[in-house]
Amino acid sequence: MITFKKISSLVIALLICFSCIINEIAFATEHTELDFETSNTEFAQKTAEIIKSDDSMLRIIGRVSKAPSDDVFSLANESVISDYGRFVLQFSAEKDLLACLDKLNNNPDIIYAERDKPVYTEALEKSAEYLSWGVEAIEADIYSQAITSSPDSSVTVAIVDSGCEDIDFIKDKLVQGYDFADNDSDAMQDDSSDSHGTFLASIITDCTRNLPINIMPVRVLSSKTGSLINAVNGIIYAVDNGADVINLSLGAILNNCRSLEDAIKYAEDNNVTVIVCAGNTKSDIKNFCPAHVEDVITVSSINSEYGFSHSFSNFGDGIDLAAPGENIIGYNASGEKTVLSGTSMSTAFVSAAAAMFLLDNPACNNHQVRDALKSCAEDYGDTGLDKYYGWGVLKLSNLINSDKKYVESVRFSQNSYELFVGETLKIEPVFSPSDATDKNFILTVFGNNISINGNIITAVSTGISTVSVTSNDGAYSDTVQITVKEKTEAPPEITAVLKIKNNPVTKTINYGETLRLTAEVTNSPENSAIWWYVDGKKSGEGKTFEVSPSYDKVNVTAKLVDSSGNAVLNSQGVEISDSETVEVSSGFFQKIISFFKNLFRMNRTVVQFIIEN
Repeated sequence: MITFKKISSLVIALLICFSCIINEIAFATEHTELDFETSNTEFAQKTAEIIKSDDSMLRIIGRVSKAPSDDVFSLANESVISDYGRFVLQFSAEKDLLACLDKLNNNPDIIYAERDKPVYTEALEKSAEYLSWGVEAIEADIYSQAITSSPDSSVTVAIVDSGCEDIDFIKDKLVQGYDFADNDSDAMQDDSSDSHGTFLASIITDCTRNLPINIMPVRVLSSKTGSLINAVNGIIYAVDNGADVINLSLGAILNNCRSLEDAIKYAEDNNVTVIVCAGNTKSDIKNFCPAHVEDVITVSSINSEYGFSHSFSNFGDGIDLAAPGENIIGYNASGEKTVLSGTSMSTAFVSAAAAMFLLDNPACNNHQVRDALKSCAEDYGDTGLDKYYGWGVLKLSNLINSDKKYVESVRFSQNSYELFVGETLKIEPVFSPSDATDKNFILTVFGNNISINGNIITAVSTGISTVSVTSNDGAYSDTVQITVKEKTEAPPEITAVLKIKNNPVTKTINYGETLRLTAEVTNSPENSAIWWYVDGKKSGEGKTFEVSPSYDKVNVTAKLVDSSGNAVLNSQGVEISDSETVEVSSGFFQKIISFFKNLFRMNRTVVQFIIEN
């Protein structure tokens, strides 16, 4: 019987299930509202509009690996997400932002999430007017005159900065860009106090006069500062819209800059050369982004005497090149000449050099651009790569009529090697093309059972290690496995020879007779012996052996054996032995005599037996 109590329990259970279903539907509906945009450009425009309408910096930027599995965006007032997985969240209160950031960083679907932050230009205040010297210092004037390019070729440098005014000096080089500060397509404006973007454009123009090198202004800064989100969007916009070189004369404190690193990787992966400034705080670049990024070309500053700009330039192990950065003449947004100093200026000179090399060598990739600029630099400071000058100061005339062929790959000639402890191996990697100019390489050992000196590998102890080879520019590499074994002593070479000396000489004997054979051995191994075999059956030991065949023919073999009775092998793996064939004369008379002899022996044995018993 169904009781009232049972009916009540059933109703409650159904209500609970219904409630769960409603919650699931609500959750699913909430998540389907996440706006996965169809392009980077649409995403960038939407986020720029959010930033433009609210300068509170209460924003989070990040990337997801897939649609979030829980309600991670619920605390945000606005959210935008792109098909690349990047997202921006806008908040109205600091506490909501911090709570959401903590939630995001504990979600396995989130690749990274970080606060928006200011990014700054890297120019110093104006100094006294000084004669223009930067173009001549890097020999851009000489190189630009020597470049010949096809009529329809061009190179575009994107200046991701404060925009550019279309003043007379640069307007012929300007192409369509974007303004993320005002979120419109007009980047032909520069309201920064030092006309930062326009000044950089004038440096690049000054270096590349009469060359088809375009400048794409991408405005992400207003005055001297801007949003990290806009800087990231600006880089990606430049890549998506045809930039060959990106000039980043800006930076931020290195703390949660994954989004900026991610954007630079996007550029590098799309074969865009990225040039960045070292910064102007007289400190190590390891604390600043994007100066610390490994794959970019990071530029420090020098003065007109080629001395390092100790008064402001950053330094560090990641510096690649040094370029003019003190008292540089350029144009401001009003079209007037002015003088600025800073690593921003140094970066513009290198960006111009990269663009000219690409115009001169259109088939080269971004790794080869980096190689070329490093290879043409004149060494200053400590010999070789150092933390102030990097590889040195650009001398672009070194690129003129150069027969330099750039490395396209480096590999080992085989996948593995085997060595015995104490042995050495000279590593000679294979470069492609085979006549590449810069065949320098770096070997790195992963493992402790081998050591390396130059390109000589020494086997130290048994085990397996890996050696990697990297081309001089770090762009190409390969690995090889080295197995080290314990060396064992090789057994002594055996040269023994065994011969049967027939005694008497004849090999034919009468029926019933006995033949005595003697074996002679030269170079006999220690603890060896001679065993005799008749028709394959062991029949005696020692140097001599007597054989008395009872039928027509037998084969007698003398074999050299070791202490265990195993055959001794020579160096070719063949048994040391000799054989003779002994034949028995089958005459009738000899057989009759042998018969009676045997009969006599038998009868005598029988008689002896009877007597004894």
